[in-house]
Amino acid sequence: MSGPPRSVLLLAVLGVAGLLAWRSYATLEEPIREVARDYLALRRVQRHHDVLRAAGEESGVDPHLLAALMVCESSGRVDAVSKAGALGLFQLSTVTAEWRAENLGLEKPTREQLLSDALLNARLGADNLAWLLRTFDGDELRALCAYNAGARKLKRLTDAEGGWEAWRAKGEESGRSEILAYAERVLRMRDDFLRRGLFEKERERGETSTPEIADPSPTNGRDTSEPME
Repeated sequence: MSGPPRSVLLLAVLGVAGLLAWRSYATLEEPIREVARDYLALRRVQRHHDVLRAAGEESGVDPHLLAALMVCESSGRVDAVSKAGALGLFQLSTVTAEWRAENLGLEKPTREQLLSDALLNARLGADNLAWLLRTFDGDELRALCAYNAGARKLKRLTDAEGGWEAWRAKGEESGRSEILAYAERVLRMRDDFLRRGLFEKERERGETSTPEIADPSPTNGRDTSEPME
């Protein structure tokens, strides 16, 4: 009794190989996409390094942290608009943008400016993060959670769990907190940029051209109102 034809065996082998290849691709598809996204984001960060450096110098926030925040917020796209209506590189609501502009002694920004002026958006985003860092005594994780969720919403969430530490512990245990995952991703990316020496390399190559920022108004460095979000 003869076995199946070789052609049938070959088709079966190819079918199994194709199935295995498809399963491997399905497993690796998202990691591959994430690597591609991070590469593109890094290229955009490099294009905005002068803006990030200027915003960092003005606000006192590490430009590596600002770069990571920008990547996670907008992937470095100046004209990014979220479903919730957040605008620009640092995904600012109009309320937050107007509030931080007042603190910096700037005129009320328009929607068009927030979607086209990279330096303005970065200055406002950096000032907002600097305020959050001061509010939470330099706790970067907590400040980033507040940046993502809004300071008032984060307070409601943490109060409901009995405080920040309890809320954080529950989120880490469950692994289901999108807010916490966001903040941790920003910090991981910041650490990666630090390892790369992103801004140091630009300085060594002489590629820095930090935009000039006008002298701050008398209100700069102190908050003149309460956060609206």
